[in-house]
Amino acid sequence: MNNALVSQESGDKAVIIQRTQTYIYHEWRGLFGWTSDLRAIIGRSWNKKESTSMRTVPFILIEGSQWPQSDFVIVNMNGLKHPLPLTTVYHQLHPINASPYTFLQALFGHEFPVGLLDEEKILPVGKEISAVGICGLNNGVPEVKACMDLPFFLTDMTKDQMLIDLAFKTKILFWSSIVLGSLSVGILGYAFVRNWNKWKERRLRRIQESTNAASDDSTSQIDLEEETGDVPDGELCVICLMRRRRSAFIPCGHMVCCQLCAISVERELVPKCPVCRMAIRSSVRIYAS
Repeated sequence: MNNALVSQESGDKAVIIQRTQTYIYHEWRGLFGWTSDLRAIIGRSWNKKESTSMRTVPFILIEGSQWPQSDFVIVNMNGLKHPLPLTTVYHQLHPINASPYTFLQALFGHEFPVGLLDEEKILPVGKEISAVGICGLNNGVPEVKACMDLPFFLTDMTKDQMLIDLAFKTKILFWSSIVLGSLSVGILGYAFVRNWNKWKERRLRRIQESTNAASDDSTSQIDLEEETGDVPDGELCVICLMRRRRSAFIPCGHMVCCQLCAISVERELVPKCPVCRMAIRSSVRIYAS
């Protein structure tokens, strides 16, 4: 090619030249960058600032080593964001000499450059590559453009290698989707079972509360009737002296308390019969026929 680019470092002819310069900065706290964290004062960090420039010339693709006029294809590089099969021809790290200004930067805790990484990559003329993209006509000449839906445009791989790579990536995506789907189903199932158990517990608690409330209402109604009734002195509870004796203690069998007082005796730390002082296990309500 007469209009091919020439590498500044290697002298090779190329259709694409990419030059990358990376400035490496060294930063530390310095004398006037004092902080309360001793590790931050002593610690150092490396920062990088990269600038990339790319030069291209229009080039064509041919099939095989022949150059028939009907088989060449124009490559359209406009707006390309795909990785290119570039070859590194120059890679060198250049140190940057310190200056008085650099000393002031270090003294006040500012970053200062310590090296320049210079790198040059090219796509040489005559390199065997494969092109994948959208084909069309440009002034009657076939043209290929990059397709955003495919991971390849210009590549070192052959057609078979690209198919194997795509099949491998497809399998990874397929099994990853199965694993993530199974995990999400498991999480949803666990959440459903947990919420279902909580709902059943709340429902059972409400039923028990309503049952206890009904029993308390009935007990209070019975107690109210007993209090308002005419109770002989010999049948009064020995504790409250207000209600009728209704509960007998087990195992002694003494019926000397009303139901509420018998329950309060049962809830004591060491429940004992108020008459014989025998340890009791529980009480039972006695109904007169």
